[in-house]
Amino acid sequence: MIRVFIFTLSLLVNLTLSAQQSEINPADPGFITKYANFDFKGSFAAAIDKDAANNYFLIDFSKLNSRFERVYFMNLSFSYDEIINIDPDINKNRVCFMSHKNYSVADVLKTFDAIKEKVLLTSSSWSEDKESQWLNVNDKYK
Repeated sequence: MIRVFIFTLSLLVNLTLSAQQSEINPADPGFITKYANFDFKGSFAAAIDKDAANNYFLIDFSKLNSRFERVYFMNLSFSYDEIINIDPDINKNRVCFMSHKNYSVADVLKTFDAIKEKVLLTSSSWSEDKESQWLNVNDKYK
Protein backbone atom coordinates (compact mmCIF):
# COMPACT_ATOMS: atom_id res chain seq x y z
CA MET A 1 0.00 0.00 0.00
CA ILE A 2 2.81 2.43 0.82
CA ARG A 3 4.50 1.62 -2.49
CA VAL A 4 1.33 2.43 -4.41
CA PHE A 5 0.96 5.69 -2.49
CA ILE A 6 4.58 6.70 -3.14
CA PHE A 7 4.30 5.75 -6.82
CA THR A 8 1.09 7.74 -7.20
CA LEU A 9 2.55 10.73 -5.38
CA SER A 10 5.72 10.73 -7.52
CA LEU A 11 3.61 10.39 -10.67
CA LEU A 12 1.48 13.40 -9.68
CA VAL A 13 4.56 15.51 -8.89
CA ASN A 14 6.14 14.56 -12.22
CA LEU A 15 2.98 15.39 -14.17
CA THR A 16 2.61 18.70 -12.34
CA LEU A 17 6.19 19.71 -13.12
CA SER A 18 5.81 18.70 -16.76
CA ALA A 19 2.63 20.73 -17.12
CA GLN A 20 4.30 23.85 -15.71
CA GLN A 21 7.19 23.85 -18.16
CA SER A 22 6.69 26.20 -21.06
CA GLU A 23 6.65 24.91 -24.60
CA ILE A 24 8.56 27.99 -25.74
CA ASN A 25 12.02 26.92 -26.81
CA PRO A 26 13.33 29.01 -29.72
CA ALA A 27 16.11 26.49 -30.41
CA ASP A 28 13.66 23.62 -30.85
CA PRO A 29 13.10 22.73 -34.53
CA GLY A 30 9.38 22.35 -33.80
CA PHE A 31 9.22 25.92 -32.50
CA ILE A 32 11.13 27.21 -35.51
CA THR A 33 8.79 25.37 -37.90
CA LYS A 34 5.67 26.50 -36.04
CA TYR A 35 6.59 30.18 -36.30
CA ALA A 36 8.52 30.20 -39.59
CA ASN A 37 5.58 31.72 -41.49
CA PHE A 38 3.99 33.60 -38.62
CA ASP A 39 1.74 36.43 -39.80
CA PHE A 40 2.58 39.58 -37.84
CA LYS A 41 -0.27 41.39 -39.62
CA GLY A 42 2.00 44.37 -40.26
CA SER A 43 3.22 44.61 -36.68
CA PHE A 44 6.82 44.40 -35.56
CA ALA A 45 6.04 42.21 -32.54
CA ALA A 46 3.26 39.87 -31.44
CA ALA A 47 2.30 37.98 -28.32
CA ILE A 48 2.46 34.26 -29.13
CA ASP A 49 2.01 32.35 -25.87
CA LYS A 50 1.81 32.59 -22.10
CA ASP A 51 2.25 30.47 -19.02
CA ALA A 52 1.53 31.00 -15.34
CA ALA A 53 4.33 33.56 -14.94
CA ASN A 54 5.24 34.96 -18.35
CA ASN A 55 4.03 36.18 -21.71
CA TYR A 56 6.04 35.28 -24.82
CA PHE A 57 6.59 37.47 -27.84
CA LEU A 58 7.89 37.03 -31.35
CA ILE A 59 9.78 39.89 -33.01
CA ASP A 60 9.90 40.30 -36.79
CA PHE A 61 13.64 40.82 -37.25
CA SER A 62 13.20 40.87 -41.03
CA LYS A 63 12.15 44.51 -40.53
CA LEU A 64 15.67 45.28 -39.32
CA ASN A 65 17.69 45.26 -42.51
CA SER A 66 21.27 45.30 -41.33
CA ARG A 67 23.44 43.58 -38.80
CA PHE A 68 23.95 46.96 -37.14
CA GLU A 69 20.19 47.40 -36.66
CA ARG A 70 19.80 43.91 -35.18
CA VAL A 71 22.74 44.22 -32.79
CA TYR A 72 21.70 47.73 -31.80
CA PHE A 73 18.16 46.49 -31.11
CA MET A 74 19.46 43.70 -28.89
CA ASN A 75 21.76 46.06 -26.99
CA LEU A 76 18.92 48.50 -26.38
CA SER A 77 16.61 45.70 -25.27
CA PHE A 78 18.88 44.94 -22.32
CA SER A 79 18.09 48.33 -20.80
CA TYR A 80 14.37 47.53 -20.45
CA ASP A 81 13.41 45.63 -17.31
CA GLU A 82 10.12 44.41 -18.75
CA ILE A 83 11.61 42.27 -21.55
CA ILE A 84 14.00 39.35 -21.55
CA ASN A 85 15.59 37.99 -24.70
CA ILE A 86 15.41 34.19 -24.77
CA ASP A 87 16.58 33.81 -28.35
CA PRO A 88 19.94 35.49 -29.01
CA ASP A 89 20.33 34.36 -32.64
CA ILE A 90 20.22 37.66 -34.52
CA ASN A 91 20.60 35.92 -37.88
CA LYS A 92 17.04 34.60 -37.75
CA ASN A 93 14.06 36.59 -39.00
CA ARG A 94 12.02 35.66 -35.91
CA VAL A 95 13.40 36.31 -32.41
CA CYS A 96 11.67 35.39 -29.17
CA PHE A 97 11.38 37.45 -25.98
CA MET A 98 9.49 36.95 -22.76
CA SER A 99 8.05 39.29 -20.18
CA HIS A 100 6.72 38.71 -16.70
CA LYS A 101 2.94 38.93 -16.46
CA ASN A 102 3.33 42.01 -14.23
CA TYR A 103 3.76 43.92 -17.49
CA SER A 104 0.76 44.16 -19.80
CA VAL A 105 1.01 42.71 -23.29
CA ALA A 106 0.07 46.09 -24.79
CA ASP A 107 2.84 47.88 -22.88
CA VAL A 108 5.43 45.29 -23.89
CA LEU A 109 4.41 45.58 -27.55
CA LYS A 110 4.79 49.37 -27.27
CA THR A 111 8.27 48.82 -25.81
CA PHE A 112 9.31 46.73 -28.81
CA ASP A 113 8.01 49.40 -31.19
CA ALA A 114 9.83 52.14 -29.26
CA ILE A 115 13.11 50.22 -29.42
CA LYS A 116 12.64 49.64 -33.14
CA GLU A 117 12.03 53.36 -33.71
CA LYS A 118 15.22 54.23 -31.80
CA VAL A 119 17.15 51.72 -33.89
CA LEU A 120 15.82 53.06 -37.20
CA LEU A 121 16.43 56.66 -36.17
CA THR A 122 20.02 55.88 -35.20
CA SER A 123 20.60 53.82 -38.34
CA SER A 124 19.34 56.60 -40.58
CA SER A 125 21.44 59.27 -38.89
CA TRP A 126 24.75 57.41 -38.54
CA SER A 127 27.19 56.87 -41.38
CA GLU A 128 28.20 53.36 -42.39
CA ASP A 129 31.65 54.06 -40.95
CA LYS A 130 30.19 55.06 -37.56
CA GLU A 131 27.95 51.96 -37.54
CA SER A 132 30.94 49.78 -38.37
CA GLN A 133 33.01 51.30 -35.56
CA TRP A 134 30.13 50.80 -33.13
CA LEU A 135 29.77 47.15 -34.22
CA ASN A 136 33.48 46.54 -33.69
CA VAL A 137 33.06 47.48 -30.04
CA ASN A 138 29.53 46.20 -29.30
CA ASP A 139 28.84 43.17 -31.50
CA LYS A 140 28.71 40.21 -29.10
CA TYR A 141 26.98 38.04 -31.70
CA LYS A 142 30.02 37.22 -33.83
